[in-house]
Amino acid sequence: MKRQSRTQKAFLAIALTMASILFAYPAAAGYVPTNVVLRSGPSAQVPAVGMVLAGSRVHVYGCEKGYKWCDVRVAGRRGWMSAHYVSIAYRDSMVLLPTYVQMTQKPDIAVVPFNIDSYWSNNYSDFYFYDEIGTWRKVDWGRDE
Repeated sequence: MKRQSRTQKAFLAIALTMASILFAYPAAAGYVPTNVVLRSGPSAQVPAVGMVLAGSRVHVYGCEKGYKWCDVRVAGRRGWMSAHYVSIAYRDSMVLLPTYVQMTQKPDIAVVPFNIDSYWSNNYSDFYFYDEIGTWRKVDWGRDE
């Protein structure tokens, strides 16, 4: 009985930690200043999942370490786009995300990892490229912006 209680407490502690991480960085509102391709991962080498039109509002869930690619939702679709195409409000003006990161000591945008298996399962299991996930695992993720 004690073992089960300790296990339950451990799972509760993990769940609370994960929840605090999620609520510490709510999705940031951003806009795209130009048309940009929405990708299925943080690379220009992976399949596109849509086109985001200039002026569209995006919700930024976070960016990979280095803030080069960001996980966003736009018009109900989740995907990745280069941070060079995301503008966010900062001190009463819109600035590109890389500029914002340079201007602030601690950007309030989460650093998020990318795991192709879980991300594609949650977002693209009905897309044509999902069955080729094994091929896409071999992408050199750090090569492009």
